[in-house]
Amino acid sequence: MMCSPFSADSLPDLTGRVYIITGGNAGIGYETVYGLASKGATVYVCARSESKAIAAIDSLREKLQNHTAPLHYLHMNNMDLSSVVAAANTFLAKESSLHGLILNAGIMCTPWEESTDGYEAHWQTNYLAHYLLSYLLLPTLQATALNCEPGVVRIVELTSGAWQMAKGPGIWFDQISMADHEPFDRYCQSKLANVLHIRELQKKVGPKPGKDAKRGEVWVAAVHPGLVETGLSANFATTSLLGRTMLRLGMGATPEKGALGSLFAAASSDFKRDWSGSYMVPTAKKGWTWRWANDKELQEKLWTWTEDQLRWKGFLSSSVRV
Repeated sequence: MMCSPFSADSLPDLTGRVYIITGGNAGIGYETVYGLASKGATVYVCARSESKAIAAIDSLREKLQNHTAPLHYLHMNNMDLSSVVAAANTFLAKESSLHGLILNAGIMCTPWEESTDGYEAHWQTNYLAHYLLSYLLLPTLQATALNCEPGVVRIVELTSGAWQMAKGPGIWFDQISMADHEPFDRYCQSKLANVLHIRELQKKVGPKPGKDAKRGEVWVAAVHPGLVETGLSANFATTSLLGRTMLRLGMGATPEKGALGSLFAAASSDFKRDWSGSYMVPTAKKGWTWRWANDKELQEKLWTWTEDQLRWKGFLSSSVRV
């Protein structure tokens, strides 16, 4: 499943390009940072722990054999939306261009927890914080795209095949925290939201079908990395017989292989324009979607609900519309 001719070595020279990745201090995120940095990119690593992020950056520089590699820590805690706003503002005070945003951070099957903003942990960590970060950075991404060839500027959002197992209405707007459901159910809802978010971003900022490529396009993709042996999969194994069995049988890929999908969608010259907005599966392949993931009314409703929530909470300016 994880076999592909694509490798990080096949990426083009990324010198001069700037990327942000959430959760870049460990697992798939760490390897994604390494792949981008190995091609000369400047990478901002979002993490809530400064000590862990700095340790990861030091490790990456050692691995790159480049102790001046342009890797930077950007404090961001997905469970605190004010820190998401602060991270965006800190970045914008330092950089005027952004070529890639990789929404990688996530949790899976963790015990019930509510954020300081009043949202369930899976919903806020996996989806809501990433929506907010991408929303705040969209103007910069679009401005950067106007000065680049089409396809250079991209947004990649990690999802999971678990979106297919979302229950009931797909997105439980009337009980968004799903307090009476199992952790896996809450995880599935958040992963469906990732796919719907990318589909709506495609409609708003992506290339238009049937029209010629033009500057200003932002290419987007929802990437399913497959089962990867990380801290997330450890939680899955703890709470799921299926997860334990799959990992015991050696079906989990290494983080290095798990990062290939993100790298391909974020920076490969072989990622095609008509793939923008698609659901990508391991590795470097366009997957298929059905049911809720193809529900345009649901994706529009989710975008409007999220924008209204964040505007009501004071995290979005009332004068800004995407």
